[in-house]
Amino acid sequence: MSTNAKTGFGGQGGVVSSSGGKSLNRSVARDSGSLGLPKIDALFLLGVARKHWKWIVPVALLLSGIGAALVLSFFKPVYEAKFRLEVDPSNYIVFADVRQSSPELIELQKAILFSNSVLEKVVSDKTVASVPMISQAKDPVNVLRTNVKVAASAGNRLMDVRFQDTDPKTAAAVVNTLVDEYLRSRRSIEQIRTSNQERNVLAALAKAESEVEGAKQRVRDLSLQAVKTDTVIGESESGRVDTSYLDDLRMKRMELNSQMSVLQLNLAELKAAYDRDVELEKSELASTNRTVEISDEMLDKDIVVMTSFALLEDARVKLKDLELNTSVGQKNPVFVNVKRRVDFLEKEYGRLRESRRKELSERGSTSNLVDRRKSIVELEGQIAGMRIEKDVMESQTKDYLTSLKQASATGVDLQFATADLEEWNDIRSTVHQRRVKLQTERDATDSVRELERAIPPRLPVEELPTKQILMASAAGFGIPFLLGFLMELRSRKVDDAHHLESRSRLSVLGEISTIPVAATGKLTKKRRSHARELRLFEESVDSLSTTLTLREDLRSCRVFTITSALSGEGKTSVSCQLVVSLARSTGSKVLLIDGDLRAPDVHHVFGRPMTAGLVGYLNGTDEWRDLVDRDWNDSIHLLTSGYLKGSPHRLLSNGRFEKLIEEARQEYDYIVLDTPPVLPASEALLFAKVADAVLMCALRDKSRIEQLVQAYQRLESSGCKVAGSVLSGVPVREYASYYGDYYASKV
Repeated sequence: MSTNAKTGFGGQGGVVSSSGGKSLNRSVARDSGSLGLPKIDALFLLGVARKHWKWIVPVALLLSGIGAALVLSFFKPVYEAKFRLEVDPSNYIVFADVRQSSPELIELQKAILFSNSVLEKVVSDKTVASVPMISQAKDPVNVLRTNVKVAASAGNRLMDVRFQDTDPKTAAAVVNTLVDEYLRSRRSIEQIRTSNQERNVLAALAKAESEVEGAKQRVRDLSLQAVKTDTVIGESESGRVDTSYLDDLRMKRMELNSQMSVLQLNLAELKAAYDRDVELEKSELASTNRTVEISDEMLDKDIVVMTSFALLEDARVKLKDLELNTSVGQKNPVFVNVKRRVDFLEKEYGRLRESRRKELSERGSTSNLVDRRKSIVELEGQIAGMRIEKDVMESQTKDYLTSLKQASATGVDLQFATADLEEWNDIRSTVHQRRVKLQTERDATDSVRELERAIPPRLPVEELPTKQILMASAAGFGIPFLLGFLMELRSRKVDDAHHLESRSRLSVLGEISTIPVAATGKLTKKRRSHARELRLFEESVDSLSTTLTLREDLRSCRVFTITSALSGEGKTSVSCQLVVSLARSTGSKVLLIDGDLRAPDVHHVFGRPMTAGLVGYLNGTDEWRDLVDRDWNDSIHLLTSGYLKGSPHRLLSNGRFEKLIEEARQEYDYIVLDTPPVLPASEALLFAKVADAVLMCALRDKSRIEQLVQAYQRLESSGCKVAGSVLSGVPVREYASYYGDYYASKV
């Protein structure tokens, strides 16, 4: 029994439903429940803060201060030194085609700066090697590579090299040493590259000079051998060999051979057709007027067309080979002749297809044996004439080649030697120009130049570690909240009515606000607040009594047992105020029995003396009517517990208590039993057994869900009718926000 429970009762209070009317339609107890982890939501977190804020806030402030102090005690200001370089990719004078873009040049310089050859020389320097960060590292090169920062600025025209250290002089020395070594390495790389290029150019120039001299000597020798005349056959006025006559002869011979091949194929086809017609005429199967429809597919299978197409494809393959041969240009006579042959065969192939289509289609209707024989004779004559013409061309070509070889052999060799001399002169000129460009670029300005050396910085990167202080303070402030959160998860205490209903199998019949502490003195603000709190407390109890008297499944109940899982959960306060509320709201006659024989407290609440009470009656020394205290109120009678000297189980096992309840039902409208807690005192089950309904009391922020469920299971297994639970200890302000304060304006 808490000290707040010992306040007096009085005043009038309004009647409101304890749970918004929802409990009127609920069953007496829930069917099932779960004892798993509670639902972690905003309400749960607010409950953690509400329950533990009294120790969380000071501990959080203390830990935040300690964290900030630790950060400040270990804080050492860090200084950053910066070496600035100018990057100019446009410093090339004549080699504009080899310029790099600024981002590419920046990346290349980073690669050189962070190369092992540069960093190893830097860490071997005495000044850099004495830096604690580098001297204590297992891999100083990697440490330096990690801590040196390179960033581009001003549109990639500037490159900043930065390094941080607790000593400003050390930071500047490391950066200067690193950049100086980088610039030396870069100049060395450029010198080696330029030297290699010049060596290659000089070798190429020497070879070109040698070839030019050799070509000049060949031209001089051939010039002395040549016999120059104005009418030399095969030479033009310019002195070069003229092959146009030979090309014409070859082209005519090619056309003549193609025509002869086609005529020979036609002759073979005519002879074959003539033989077939002779056989048909003999067998009288020939038709005198027969027309045949010739399709493209049939025409492609014709022997004459197929042969012509094969010749065309062979010429196309040769032309393709010449195109892929880089040594033969399109102006070469061989290439020109093959190209002419392909064009001619393509035209002949198209003409031949149309003529063969017409010939094959009209063969049956217009031809006869006489006409076909005549055509054969004509074709044979044409072929014979072409053969004679071909022999004449062959003879002319042979004679021309012989005369050309005899008269112009030296001129041809001289022509090729002169061409070689011109080619090597061009090569020598190109190589010489390259050498001049290299010599010019070697004297050009370097593309990466020193702009601003690093000096020891005066101010640190940050004067105070603001971020670290905030993080340490936040961590220190969050640790107590985390502890409170874990404690709440472990304790599983009742937060509110919803939590009690959702985590146990007990429906909440009513919520009782916190019992106010009595205020004395003048009508001050504090006293007015006490009056309001007292009224809300009475209204909450009146709401519970209204639920018990009007709820359908509890309307017939007259004997109520008020118990709890453990002591100190407000059962005596609920019992005493419920008796007062029942008597005041219904005008009924009510008997309150103090059944907590081991720790009685009802007589203290009402300010009455302890009598032999219930123990005296159970011992058989007196009748219960003689032991009832009727002086406190005409409608409220009290039966105190008395002085227990033995086992309460022995007293309750003689049957006299059941007789008391039966007789009291005849004289009182309601009987309320204040019993001991169920878990530590098992005699509470004997009191609950004789009651019409049992109310389980839970104290907010103290009662544990698993203990309430365990007590409920004991009552249920004993055959007791558990009507539900009563949640007491609800803060006045929270209760008023839930259910309102109807008389607030009257206070």
